[in-house]
Amino acid sequence: MTTVPGMQLGRRSVLRGGLSVTAGMMLTPLAAGTSHAATRALYRGCVGEDVRALQKQLATKGYWCGTADGDFGELTQQATWAVQKQNGLTRDGVVGPLTRTALANGTLPKPVGGAGSRVEVHLRKQLFLVVRDGRTTRVLNTSTGNNQYYWLNGVRHLAVTPTGSWKVYSTYSKGWQWGPLGNLYRPMYYNSGWAVHGSAKIPPWPDSHGCSRLSTRAMDMIWSTGTMALGTRVTIATGA
Repeated sequence: MTTVPGMQLGRRSVLRGGLSVTAGMMLTPLAAGTSHAATRALYRGCVGEDVRALQKQLATKGYWCGTADGDFGELTQQATWAVQKQNGLTRDGVVGPLTRTALANGTLPKPVGGAGSRVEVHLRKQLFLVVRDGRTTRVLNTSTGNNQYYWLNGVRHLAVTPTGSWKVYSTYSKGWQWGPLGNLYRPMYYNSGWAVHGSAKIPPWPDSHGCSRLSTRAMDMIWSTGTMALGTRVTIATGA
């Protein structure tokens, strides 16, 4: 079993992302510069040159994680979840042997919309794809409709993300926009009230009322790179 410094063992263990993790255990980050006899498991809170190397590898493979700063923070966790989703691994955010192998040897999800440039949301794996000239160039973790019922203005609705293909028709660039179901960060609307937008909560499972959530920093990146300018095609598909 792979252990992590500071781990406290309980009674039940499960395999998560290539790391044997025990229910109730405590994971304590190692300080930067700490030497390792073998490759350690990496997870949110870890710092060091091995984290920086991981971040560079994620970026090279197409999993956006911001700047390679050696600090395993939110964006690196989001990218790790995306790798695990794409490769059918447990979505725990821990980079152990299985996740390392998947990152090194795996392939990016294939777009479903054919040639051309657009963004795609794949519902089955909960992934957001940037597609250029028919090829996936960037992948991010997303969270879409959770298929639960909710009430709005006395009307019962089902939280779904409809499949189909649309174009971005309206955007809001100034930060947080008020919405009846919660605030949306720099949203880009493509189908009536459905949008791709930033959120403070992007778990590795469906959790929204129907929109596609990304991290706020991912939305800043999308705005700064012109990834979803007005008229950009947005394809929502079940995916592989």
